[in-house]
Amino acid sequence: MKGQMSSFDVARIVAELRPYIGSHARKSYHPHWEQVVLRLNPKEEPQVDLVIVRGKRVYLSRRDRPMPPNPSAFSMLLRKHLLNGRFVDVRQHGFDRILTLDFDTRDGMRSLVIEMFRDGNVLLLDAEGVIIQPLTNVKYAKRILKRGEIYEFPPAQIDPRTLKIDELKPLLTESDADVVRTLASRANLAGAYAEAVCEIADISTERMAADLDDEEIAAIISGLHSLTEKLDRGTGGLVILAPAAKAPLREAGDNPLALDAVFEEHAREVLPFALPA
Repeated sequence: MKGQMSSFDVARIVAELRPYIGSHARKSYHPHWEQVVLRLNPKEEPQVDLVIVRGKRVYLSRRDRPMPPNPSAFSMLLRKHLLNGRFVDVRQHGFDRILTLDFDTRDGMRSLVIEMFRDGNVLLLDAEGVIIQPLTNVKYAKRILKRGEIYEFPPAQIDPRTLKIDELKPLLTESDADVVRTLASRANLAGAYAEAVCEIADISTERMAADLDDEEIAAIISGLHSLTEKLDRGTGGLVILAPAAKAPLREAGDNPLALDAVFEEHAREVLPFALPA
């Protein structure tokens, strides 16, 4: 499976999770140090697992996976607070790689915050935003993630979905890098999406950002918005599999659990939509 999710991927998983609003939380699991699993019970559907791979990705799965016989302290705490709670909302923080799920529980509102940058983290918050428990205690320059602290989001990144020409222009003209690296580092775009924007705008990926004229900058904005419109309109995604997946994919047939296992083992890339070649 691919490494870290992009902000585009996080936006798409929000859309994937919304149909499950109204589900009830079942048991939580902690199969190994980097993975947390929260089981959801939707109405009139089989149970589904929300799989959190710390610092990398979040996805839904119905694959039957072995769970440790003795739950960890963190999974027991999640069970204590979330078990039978109703899943009521999911959102992305701006266009960052941060996901928040809200649950209405017998003890009031609880939020599960999933950070998918650096080493990642999973934090349980109470109704006041106080950290009940993080998966990992962390101290940053301006944030402390430990029990009893008010949870603070990191400074918001640029949201390319709302970026305007007068906001993009100084990011480009003040850069000493090419247009792809500038869009990736300054406009909060993963490299593949920055290249796709250039393809749509008919601008060479090797062009220096500072050399672009107003017409080309407008074309970049147009290309950027065409991608974000696809993100807003669609659901699902595309999985690019390694060649070794051919035989197990054939054997899996239409079995969703078997297909899930093939995707998890052999996926090279997962995208919310097809990018221009």
